[in-house]
Amino acid sequence: MMVARISSPSAADIEVAKRLGIQPDQVTQAHRDQVLRTLLERQGRVPVVCDRDAIPVAAARGPVLLFHPRETVISEAGNVVTQKAGRFAGMMVQDAFLKAEVQAMKRKQPAPFTAGQIGVGREYRNLFDRCASSGLKLSQVDGSGGGGGAGGVSEAILADMQALRRLQKRIGTGTAMAVRRVRPSQRGGARARIITDQSLVHAFCVDCETLSGVLVAHGWSDYSGNKKTLHRALCAALDRMRGYSDRVARQLA
Repeated sequence: MMVARISSPSAADIEVAKRLGIQPDQVTQAHRDQVLRTLLERQGRVPVVCDRDAIPVAAARGPVLLFHPRETVISEAGNVVTQKAGRFAGMMVQDAFLKAEVQAMKRKQPAPFTAGQIGVGREYRNLFDRCASSGLKLSQVDGSGGGGGAGGVSEAILADMQALRRLQKRIGTGTAMAVRRVRPSQRGGARARIITDQSLVHAFCVDCETLSGVLVAHGWSDYSGNKKTLHRALCAALDRMRGYSDRVARQLA
């Protein structure tokens, strides 16, 4: 006797149905798109404490951290005081460096990265984003002399790609987390995979992934020992990107 299988709605369709007030089996692709557009619009909204006339709505901006600009002035009594400046709060895109800094402040720990490491990490992200948006690959511009005239777009793209390649070469082909060097009980089991320096820098700087997120994505346990090892490897890679050797990077740490 044949038994008919009745497919159950997915968790995503159940959530869509809750938001729209319909039954899960009534959810269509149009309903999914409607909820997705609503979520994207909500993510891109500018908080009411910021200047909405000056800051555009941008769903791709991602999570932000609010802050209030401050200025240092001389009071009537001749004292140096710091006070809020302006009527509106400002917004900062919350990348992985900022997330790590906020977490360290909450735990009353020292800053996890130096200003130089943060600067080169964000430079890597900006270079990667510009090169990716150009639609070209590094292999397509190898040996190219530009050809767009002085200051042309093609020359700017070529300069960005050459700078990105230099940083990637400095990162090297090393391994941040090697499976065979860590006990199975500490690495999280047999699913743990090698984490290379290149993939670590890209995940943290470009994808804005936390160290815990990088570990979990590669099948590792995110216990404190693994995070410390990954943090040391990331700091060393960032220092190499700045032009320091591994020996000098260890001294800086």
